[in-house]
Amino acid sequence: MHLRHRTAAVLLAAALVLLLWARRLSGFAGRNRVSPEIFNSTLGFQQIFAINLPSRTDRRDALTLAAAVSGLNITFIDGVAGADVLDKTVPGDPAARPGFTVGNKGSWRAHMNVLQRILETNLETALILEDDADWDIRLPFQLQQFALAAQAFTHPSAHTRQTLAKFHHGVNLPVANLPPLPHHQPHASPYGPAWDLLWLGHCGTDFPLPDSNLSSLRVTIPQDSTVPSRQHLRPHPFALLDKLGEEYPPHTRVVHAPRGAVCTQAYAVSRRGAGKLLWRFGLREVTGGWDLMVRDWCDGVFHGGGAGEGEDGNGRGGGESLGGEERLPVCVTVQPPLFSHHYGKGGGSDIVPAGGGFLKGEREMTPYVRKSVRLNLERLVDGREAVEQWGGDEE
Repeated sequence: MHLRHRTAAVLLAAALVLLLWARRLSGFAGRNRVSPEIFNSTLGFQQIFAINLPSRTDRRDALTLAAAVSGLNITFIDGVAGADVLDKTVPGDPAARPGFTVGNKGSWRAHMNVLQRILETNLETALILEDDADWDIRLPFQLQQFALAAQAFTHPSAHTRQTLAKFHHGVNLPVANLPPLPHHQPHASPYGPAWDLLWLGHCGTDFPLPDSNLSSLRVTIPQDSTVPSRQHLRPHPFALLDKLGEEYPPHTRVVHAPRGAVCTQAYAVSRRGAGKLLWRFGLREVTGGWDLMVRDWCDGVFHGGGAGEGEDGNGRGGGESLGGEERLPVCVTVQPPLFSHHYGKGGGSDIVPAGGGFLKGEREMTPYVRKSVRLNLERLVDGREAVEQWGGDEE
């Protein structure tokens, strides 16, 4: 009888411990998912900048309206005409950047000016948009899940100073299965404390190779109703379908380290990242178009060897090493992207033709975005609900 009572007491105690542990996890998970800063007018960043040529009043009008109906506060930075940039101000060997156009030169200078502003005003984080960017009206909810997933790459453990991305290679982790994080600290970024660049808007990226210095961890967000069906996972109507649709079930979003990413419709930088980018491409060398340089930077092209131990202790980030080798930056991206290029009627790009020159502006569309703010501007201004871009084509 005594043994039976003792066994029952042990089982009851174990059950209580499990209950308390589950509640603790639930509480942490709830706090991780509820980041009220992401619902503010700058999406959890300290400021949102948009680059816009003063002559492109059409784009400024459209982006201003899109921000207004989305509850966003955007600060415009004047774009730069390439003809106004002196060749002697562009660092590096001109022969090392074949195909570098006047448009590329103006774009580069404009992005340098934004990085300057971030450092001059002591911002810890900022989101940078190009003036043709578009997004889903449900963007804050998407960013909630992205922020939780991104912290597997950006939030080192207090004990080991390593991130999950350091240890999990070639692994798919559902976002719901990520371990809980410490309490969110006041004034800390909801996207994590140790990152350089969050590539939120692009027109294509690959997963890192298993044998590269980049983390091959993938954090999946399954059953995301804002992800388009497979037949719409492409950067423009004439492109091949993304491999994402072949590798994952429908309506899956994946957060990972970028490889070979192109286009910079939207990216966020930390103060640390802004300093690294301005040093590398403002002072040291310009090697091509802005998005291609950011691609190479995140891919580790400018890194001199094996991943060293950075400021965050995970071998990705921390600036210039004493030996002259630049440590790998902490870059995180997402497929499908959360921002995309809006192809409007007329009014093409000042840098490269839309869709590689295939799109003629005959029909408005935004790749990857189901409830596009731009395509719903009339409805949103009128106080009506946004509708699906593809209507009955969605699963």
